[in-house]
Amino acid sequence: MPGDAARIALRQATGAVHERLHGVPVFSRLAAGQIEAAEYVGLLRRLLGFHLGVEVALIAAPSLEPFGITVEARRRSPMLLADLKALGAKPLAPVAALPAPESAAWAMGCLYVTEGSTLGGQHLARALDGILPGEAGRSFLRGYGARHGAMWRECCAAIEACGAEAGRLAAMIAGAEATFASFEGWFSARA
Repeated sequence: MPGDAARIALRQATGAVHERLHGVPVFSRLAAGQIEAAEYVGLLRRLLGFHLGVEVALIAAPSLEPFGITVEARRRSPMLLADLKALGAKPLAPVAALPAPESAAWAMGCLYVTEGSTLGGQHLARALDGILPGEAGRSFLRGYGARHGAMWRECCAAIEACGAEAGRLAAMIAGAEATFASFEGWFSARA
């Protein structure tokens, strides 16, 4: 298998839902720099609810440490909480209920979705330049800061190690599909 075979399989399996998410109005407005500050706060709250649900699911999953992943180090909710605080907003958010992870590979598929979402964050953070003062409220979009590249490479290596076995690859795809479906439902119902 080539060095990125698992990621290619995941991308192909989830490509359609990923494209649909780009069309969710709140994400389109954010990407275009046309989101209002109050709507951005609402988006942060929805993201917080989703990421809290993901974190509950990943903590309940079999450990990803055999693949070099420490779930605790990849929690995104603290960034969202910091953004809401920086914007003077309360973190009022219902928590998404995600399917229970069936295996470590399924959980790796879930992680693929959330970690992959960090890739476009820098562009989205810049789209807020005319909306937010300074850097306040952008830590979630900025991802892991100076460690962002290293964190993504570690995640890619873990995905490939996990997906090297056909059965685990199928479970990763199922986890990614279920996570994307949960994300789409969470935002489509509220966007």
